[in-house]
Formats: sequence, C-alpha cells, structure tokens
Amino acid sequence: MKRYKQEDKDKLKIGEVFYARQFDLIVDKNRCKGCSVCKLVCPREAITLKSVPKGAGGKAEAPTIDIDENKCDFHAICAVACPFSAIKVSVNNHEKAPAVEKEVFPVLLRDIEIDSSRCEPDCKKCEEKCPLGVISVKFESLTPEDIEKRMKAGLPVNNRKTIVNVNKELCATCPVCQVECPAKLIRVTKAFDGALRIKQELCPAGCRDCLDVCPVDALYLGQDGKVSVNDMYCIYCGACLNVCPKPEALELNRMSVRHTDVKSGAWNKALERLTSTSGLERELRAKRTDKAREAIGNL
Repeated sequence: MKRYKQEDKDKLKIGEVFYARQFDLIVDKNRCKGCSVCKLVCPREAITLKSVPKGAGGKAEAPTIDIDENKCDFHAICAVACPFSAIKVSVNNHEKAPAVEKEVFPVLLRDIEIDSSRCEPDCKKCEEKCPLGVISVKFESLTPEDIEKRMKAGLPVNNRKTIVNVNKELCATCPVCQVECPAKLIRVTKAFDGALRIKQELCPAGCRDCLDVCPVDALYLGQDGKVSVNDMYCIYCGACLNVCPKPEALELNRMSVRHTDVKSGAWNKALERLTSTSGLERELRAKRTDKAREAIGNL
C-alpha cells in the first residue's frame, strides 16, 4: 500500500494505491469556502482547517482544508456532505461515493425549481445575482410550435423564449435567486435549516471578517455600520465562524439537514456534530413517526 499527497494553489490531492485499486480524493480550492462541514462529518478526524493571511486591504480570507492522507479512508463522506461540492473521490479514475453506495451516509437534497416559461423578456436577474455563479440564462427564438403552445397556455408571446440552466451539483441552495426573481418564478429549499445570530456588542470595532468570507451574501453592513445577517439568504455553512476573531460573537445553530433516506449509525453521529443532540433527537422522532405511519398503513 502506498499513500501520497500533492498540493498547489488550485487543488489538494491525496491518494492510496492498494494492489490493483487506486483511490484519489481531490479538493477544488476554488470551490471550497472554508465552511468546515467536511471536518464535522469526517469520522476519522482526518480534516483540519488552515488559516490564511488577510489579503489586499486587510480583507479576510477563508481558511483552507488540509487532509491527513494517513487517516482518510476514502469513503467520500466529506464529499457528499460538502455544500459546495468542492470534494471528489474516485476509485480507479471513476468518481465514487462508497459511503452512499453502502447506504451508510445520505446525500444532501438540493431542491431548486424554475418555471422559465413565464420569465420576463430578456431578464437575467437570477444569473446576475447568483453568488456562486451556478445559474446561466440564454434566449432562443420562438418556433411556430412554441408560439402555439404559449397561446394555448395563456402565456405572453414574445420574440424569444428564456432557457434557465442551474448546475444543481454546485448549488448550495441559498435562495438569493428566489428572492431576486422579479416574477417570483423560482423556488429553492435549503439543505440546511437553522439560525445565525450576531452579538454585535461583542464584535471588535470595525471588524468585517465574517462579511468578507460569506459565500452567499447573507451578511451585510447595516446603517449603523455593524454587520447583520439576512436569514433568508444564509445557508448556515459556518464559514463566518472560522474567521471571527471573537467566536463568541457569532452563534450558529443548525437545526436540521435535508437528505436522502439512510439507515446508519454513522450518519446519526455526523448529524449530531452538524446540528446538536436535539437535532439528532428531532430526526429520530421523525423516523419513528414515519415507521408508525407505515405500519398502520400496512395494517
């Protein structure tokens, strides 16, 4: 067995060669936002965060993750939990998530629905406002068939139709596009639910570090010059916590995680670290209720 580690400014790569199988884990540093979700869910405690010096003008930079290649088991738990899809695991050059395939870990639900048939003419607001750049909008000329369908549906007939594409794999389910859509044609359901509280009285004077690293524009400066949070945008990733010079000034409570079905104690432990004991208890109660309903239905 041979293990290795490679790193440059754009990626971190670790791997293992074991007989005829090669395991690789790659972190895309351009996608990684330093949120530490991967660190919380890793059962091997193989992931740590490395602080990064402030950039030009004293702007805070998100920390980067480091992975101990001797602890990693390449089960891809970190990859499937990452809100920003910054981690990939492959076996013999084929992308895989063994933890999901073995049904010991779920996949985050990334729900976003867009009714582009009713988009306003030439509107690209969702593309312009998406903080992660995962939405693209293009326009195509209407065909006679398109015109007929729109007329039958009672839709306005314009010269062009709007086609909205969303890279759901990279979408972190912040509802910025939903809020900014003029026609309210977008519905986003967050993968993480919770609350972020800023204790402004504890914030160091003039500090903007959390604002600098927020990946989804959920933090903003109020008229009083203090940082405030827009809970509508916040995805509760925790990136702000990792740069705050006074961690007690920020209070993050993840209350639930939307995910596919799973029956695993490994996920229960990860959920407790992501949320809390009460968060785990809520999910277990919900599962028991679902089982009871299923049993009654079978009877």
